[in-house]
Order: sequence, then structure tokens, then C-alpha cells
Amino acid sequence: MPNKPPLYKEIIVGLLVGGLFGPVVGWFIGTFATFFAVTAMDTNNVRTMRGSGFIGGLIGIPLGFATGLVSSLPMRLISARGPAFLKNAWVAASVGAIIGWAVAYFILFSWYSTIGSLLYIVIVCMVVGGITAGVAVIAKPKWL
Repeated sequence: MPNKPPLYKEIIVGLLVGGLFGPVVGWFIGTFATFFAVTAMDTNNVRTMRGSGFIGGLIGIPLGFATGLVSSLPMRLISARGPAFLKNAWVAASVGAIIGWAVAYFILFSWYSTIGSLLYIVIVCMVVGGITAGVAVIAKPKWL
């Protein structure tokens, strides 16, 4: 029997990690990135931090879903079939953060953004990309 699982199992693991773990991380990081972005904007018209954190967490869910899928699936396939050094979770997290930065750049490319939204989207996409890529590399497809 071959040592490596079939390619369809690798694809399913990448999709599951990106599609399920990405929104959870996006929600959590989106909440705290909102606090950082609101503080960095230094405006006086912010009503409550609770409301800002709640809305930021909700916006982080679809951002996490998109970024998680875009970063976890390629990293899973490359690490499963590519060179051995890509099986390291730290290397995968670094590449995933770069992929997350590219997703944030793609989102902000034609959008008039404030400094707060720029900080928020870059933080959420980079963290979600790094975490989901790192988890996708170390996930085991044996249970599929």
C-alpha cells in the first residue's frame, strides 16, 4: 500500500480546514482586530467597543471563510505532494500569511478604505491565512 493518502482525501482535508476552521478564526481575530483598528483610528464618534467588536467579529466570518479556503487548500496540496520542508507548520504559516496578505490586497485594490478598515482586513486575512495553512499542513487525513 502506498504511504500517502489519495489526492481526493488531501483536497477534502484542505477544504474542511479552510471552510470550517477559517470562519472560527476569522470571527475570533475579527473581534480583536476591530478593537485595534478602532483604537488606531482615534475617533471620538465611536459609541461602544462592544458593538464594534460584535460587528467586527461578524465581518470576520466571511473573510475567514474566503481566506481560509484560499490559503489552506493550496498549502495542503503542496505540502502533501511537494518538497519535505513544506511539511513544517511554521513554514506553512508564513506562506499562508503571505497568501492572506495577497487576499487582503485583492479586497482593498479598488475600494476606498480608511486606515481602520485597512488595518482590520490586513490583520484578519494574514492571521487567518497563517493559522489555517499551518493547521492544514499538520492535519492527518487518516479518518476520512
